[in-house]
Amino acid sequence: MTLPLTSLQCHALGPVSALYSPPQLANLPHSKTTLRFGLIADPQYADADANLSQQCFYRNSLGKLDKAISELNELRLEFVVTLGDLVDRDWSSFATLLPLYQRLRHPHAVVIGNHDAQVISDNLAAHNPKLPLPKSYYQFSQPGYRFIVIDGNDISLYCNAANGDERQQAEAILTRLSAQQQPQAQSWNGAVGEQQLVWLEQTLQQAREQGETILVFGHFPLAPINRHNLWNSDTLIDLLCRYQVRAYFAGHDHQGGYTRIGSTDFITLKGMVDGADRLPFAMVELKNGELTVNGYGPEISRVLPLE
Repeated sequence: MTLPLTSLQCHALGPVSALYSPPQLANLPHSKTTLRFGLIADPQYADADANLSQQCFYRNSLGKLDKAISELNELRLEFVVTLGDLVDRDWSSFATLLPLYQRLRHPHAVVIGNHDAQVISDNLAAHNPKLPLPKSYYQFSQPGYRFIVIDGNDISLYCNAANGDERQQAEAILTRLSAQQQPQAQSWNGAVGEQQLVWLEQTLQQAREQGETILVFGHFPLAPINRHNLWNSDTLIDLLCRYQVRAYFAGHDHQGGYTRIGSTDFITLKGMVDGADRLPFAMVELKNGELTVNGYGPEISRVLPLE
């Protein structure tokens, strides 16, 4: 099971604590034959000037997100997932951004991104006593489907002193990956810890035993090889492919990406913050095993048959 927020964490986080709540889906899906859900990646809002070298237009994300939510509200969807990095920096960014999501008519699942985790962790560390960065992995379901959200900030440099030795674990992993010259050896990535891995395998096993189609969502890509990948991406790839997960969706790499390993599709969405007026997001349909990504704006559309 995921670790719930403590009462102190809830009080400290205020409205931001809602990001840690799994979505409440309708008891019955809209369609017995087709699953539909929306995807948003990396709005990364901040009241800050654009970083032209990286083409990140932080303030523009408010207008973009508002438009994307309006479009998604017109669709018949089971839920919407934001794949992390709702904000770029500053605690006050959440107070500006979160009211936009109140307009969303669909259940909303949030993946905590590295920028979100840094801002949340800094806020919690400023309390007396210091409060740890919460874990944010959970599952939800509908008949025939299991949806799993993983937390790649589990072992990361975003952990604060109240997280015990997890930051030291992260430093050791990063040192080892750097010595091995692994591309994902970057301070802004993280790893899934041992306790979460045990929970994940138990959840995958249960879903397979019940004959459910499994979809997994995370902030950090797992494949193809990229400097944005989760530190222990190989472990996750092996686990997801072994249990025949249908697809894994991620953000973090604003350029997007795609590969298939075995029968599992690994799909990375483009970042909403990139470009002055570029507005990537997606609606995904799953029918008879065929996965269709309907891309909006620069997001790539894909038809991915079950093989």
